[in-house]
Amino acid sequence: MSLYLRNNVWWTRFISPDGTVVQRSTKTDNRRQAQEYMDLLKADLWRVQFLGEKPRMLWQEAVVRFMRETQNKDRDSEVRMFRYFDKYFRDKYVDEIRRMHVDEIIQDKLKDGVANATVNRYLQKLRAVLNKAHKEWEVKCSPPYIKLLKEPKKRVRWITETEANKLLRLLPSHLADMVAFALETGLRESNITLLRWDQVDLSQKVIFIEGDDILKSEKAFVVPLSEMAVSIIRRQIGKHRERVFTYQGKGIRRANTYAFKNAVKAAGLDNFRFHDLRHTWATWHVQRGTPIEILQELGGWSDYKMVKRYAHFSHDHLKQYVDRSQSALTTKLSTVTTLSDFRK
Repeated sequence: MSLYLRNNVWWTRFISPDGTVVQRSTKTDNRRQAQEYMDLLKADLWRVQFLGEKPRMLWQEAVVRFMRETQNKDRDSEVRMFRYFDKYFRDKYVDEIRRMHVDEIIQDKLKDGVANATVNRYLQKLRAVLNKAHKEWEVKCSPPYIKLLKEPKKRVRWITETEANKLLRLLPSHLADMVAFALETGLRESNITLLRWDQVDLSQKVIFIEGDDILKSEKAFVVPLSEMAVSIIRRQIGKHRERVFTYQGKGIRRANTYAFKNAVKAAGLDNFRFHDLRHTWATWHVQRGTPIEILQELGGWSDYKMVKRYAHFSHDHLKQYVDRSQSALTTKLSTVTTLSDFRK
């Protein structure tokens, strides 16, 4: 059978020129339109098989393949993005996606009141799927130019030791352990919540962060543990067979929970997120004299620019140079009595 009804919608099923079975909804209850859809689909497959044309791929097929071939620690967020894209691309082929569709998405997201950074995360995900279709899967696809929106410079929000201790006292014990561990190691939220026992070597006082586990780098690295970090891990022994940090005997997916946010509010910390614990860890290191290049290794940053933003918290490396021009100026300042003399 080539065409058949299913729930009042015409479906097509036939053998393609390369021998595979094609079964697909025509998205219509009109028999004539369904026949036209099937004829065009057969013609496309014939051209692919005998004329060497690139095959076409539906957006939904591209999404399924993309998710199968990639790993994402925040899969829930990724699924949410793809569901949002459905209203624009559900029945489209990837080669039908144009710049006007991208502009429409941008305008709709901005109307929703989201930040430019959030819009950019959606655009980056769309671009990633289309680039894979074009460069790796060799299907018919000409990705439109996708320009990201301007974002404000990334902030560095950190807290003092006094504020950190106040926050720890207000947290439930399982969250307090994770927060203290973040302040001791500088690890990102997902690296902590998903930490497994096979990544921990207490005899060497290190943990191993795998490349796929790092949010912003594909490079694996070793994290040395302080005595406090070791003691925090030791307290978790016996709670779970696989995962280090748990809650009521189960593994934890997120630490930036309502309980964390409520404790932050009770501690009087404005505009403070779980990721800011990493900023705090880095800031404390620099304030205590840790060189930036060492901090980069400790934090697993692949890009020096990312860690250089903490440099302004330390001025020790500049002090040895500030007096070098003093002797040249003192002989010329003997007649200067007020600042107004510099303006003459």
